[in-house]
Amino acid sequence: MIKKGFILLSMLLLSFCIPMLQSCGPTLGPAFQKTDKIPEEMGMVYIYRPSKGFGAAITPDVYANGFVITTLYNGGYYPYLTKPGEIEFSAKTESTSAVTLDIKPGQIYYLKGYIGIGFFVGRPHLTVVSPEVGEKEIAECKLIPEKKAE
Repeated sequence: MIKKGFILLSMLLLSFCIPMLQSCGPTLGPAFQKTDKIPEEMGMVYIYRPSKGFGAAITPDVYANGFVITTLYNGGYYPYLTKPGEIEFSAKTESTSAVTLDIKPGQIYYLKGYIGIGFFVGRPHLTVVSPEVGEKEIAECKLIPEKKAE
């Protein structure tokens, strides 16, 4: 009986705390809007993370060839306009996830991020997805503000 009460109380506290944790971080901007105006000599990578309860408070930085370009917030997306060529995107907490894209001029790519189970901290995962999947999943995401120089 006491065990059931403890489980019920734990679930109640979690249902209250998870939305509070999701609100940590910056206020995200407007809902996703796909751009059709990509300069001919550039490529666009939409980096996004669908909103999920698990790992919501974990916000890894995303790097492009070793330079921080954004922080990946739960339910957020970031449009990364870049020159063509091979770019390694990575995210790190207690482990690192990396994927390399060969950016072509005028092309749009979708890079999905999510948090998996880790030993101490959730582990970030980055995955390239098709435009069909990316457009569907990113629709509910909101714009991540520009990362301020430190």
